[in-house]
Amino acid sequence: MGTRNSSQSRTGDDPGVVEPAVDGRRRRRELGRIAVVDAVIDLILDGGGPPTAEQIADRADVSVASVYRYFESLDELRRVGVQRYFERIDHLIAIPDIGVGPLPDRIDALVGARLDFYRSTEPINRMSRHQAPDVAEMRTTLQRVRATLADQIAQHFAPELADLTPTAKRDRVAVIAALTSFEAWDLLHDQGLDRAAIRRAWRTHLTLLLVG
Repeated sequence: MGTRNSSQSRTGDDPGVVEPAVDGRRRRRELGRIAVVDAVIDLILDGGGPPTAEQIADRADVSVASVYRYFESLDELRRVGVQRYFERIDHLIAIPDIGVGPLPDRIDALVGARLDFYRSTEPINRMSRHQAPDVAEMRTTLQRVRATLADQIAQHFAPELADLTPTAKRDRVAVIAALTSFEAWDLLHDQGLDRAAIRRAWRTHLTLLLVG
């Protein structure tokens, strides 16, 4: 009777026991995937556009072949990278002391939080919006982020929205979300407004929307 090969993935007679060698390979593969995803995030944040397989491999210190072993395509890898990034920066979306204080202070808090968020995430925001029309998962990620921002607005300005009808409240939240969106921030930058000017414009028009 032949001897059991030490490279087999099971030990003894228990089919559920995995040899350390297999656990090690799985661990190395997972670490490799994480390194590749981190490389994608870093490259996107560098602002150089969609990274190539060669750039990703070089940054992650793996081979190009390994990149394609870990992920079926660059589109899948970029999608996973963007999703992972948005999961990591959930804390940047937060509004400090949400819903607390007089209206002018709450407006300042929202404006400051959005300006910081968009400045910190500009490259990844551009990448996600570029891919969203063609990648369903990316659209889902964007919808989740946008829903979170809208929910924050409803909570942050609850006293000012309380007397509105459900339809009017929905409309008001949607308009505020659009006014303070990444797309609006980007357009205002294109029109030559700096951070201080955008802050001033948002404060003025949020006050008009919430006070009348």
